[in-house]
Amino acid sequence: MHDTATIPTSHSFDADIHSFADQFVLWSIRKWVAGHRGSPTALALLESAYARTRTADAVIHLNALMRAITAGASRRIAVHAPCCPAISTDELLMIDAVALAQAEMKVDVAFLLRRFLTAAGARAAADPLRTLARTLRDSGLRLTVRSAPFPVAGGSVPYGTESTSLH
Repeated sequence: MHDTATIPTSHSFDADIHSFADQFVLWSIRKWVAGHRGSPTALALLESAYARTRTADAVIHLNALMRAITAGASRRIAVHAPCCPAISTDELLMIDAVALAQAEMKVDVAFLLRRFLTAAGARAAADPLRTLARTLRDSGLRLTVRSAPFPVAGGSVPYGTESTSLH
């Protein structure tokens, strides 16, 4: 069991470690949430940004993923403001899930999402997550696969604690 007082719920975001693709996905998640959960205005901004990176089709999958996450959340998910230099554990987990799905690693991505989603929510989010990851990869946006304890088939390894406040 982890002592939750010693595990950070927010980390500094190091642009030297995280690729442009990592930063872009983080910004996208934050814009989607800050844009009142995928409002038409927020989606138009995301579509414009994604068109510039030649990944216009990915917005549909990002929107489906974020809607599945919103509908299937088992608790509040910490998502910081778009310009915040910190990254929450939840945001890092979402980026890691996309990176792992993109790399087609033998990690149960749906189980990874269970840190903040119900079982049904994780199942609903798994396909849009994989499709988003594949679309970004096929367009040349490759996320960074970090070394961390991830859940594997047949069991799980603790990832960290979850943050429960919105920022």
